[in-house]
Amino acid sequence: MKLPVTRTTVQTRYSDTDAMGHISSGSYVTFMEVGRLDFFDELEKLTPMAVGMVVANINLDYIQECVYGDHIEVVTWCSRVGTKSMTLRNEIYANGTLRAKGSVTSVGFDMTTRKAAALPEQWEASEAV
Repeated sequence: MKLPVTRTTVQTRYSDTDAMGHISSGSYVTFMEVGRLDFFDELEKLTPMAVGMVVANINLDYIQECVYGDHIEVVTWCSRVGTKSMTLRNEIYANGTLRAKGSVTSVGFDMTTRKAAALPEQWEASEAV
């Protein structure tokens, strides 16, 4: 089963800005999290989640600044599915222009044993956007 591609609108808040007047670096990670949660919500509609997911690695590349009032869209898709982990890719757009891109590697997690767990074999990575 091909995993979904999601497009999530994020409302910037004044508290997302820093002393330089642009969106702070931590807020981009939050934007990625909002996109990731939307992705997993869409995935849950397609197939019940048999395992939880925990973040193991986050990477973020800045391209151009965002400022308060920009219209933010986060595009999220799965670029890799392994036996126990998967990598989600994010592209963050402001007013239609790519401003940052990143990836998050998450590991399947059994909430009872508190250990890594296998991901469903039928999951397939999404096509790149």
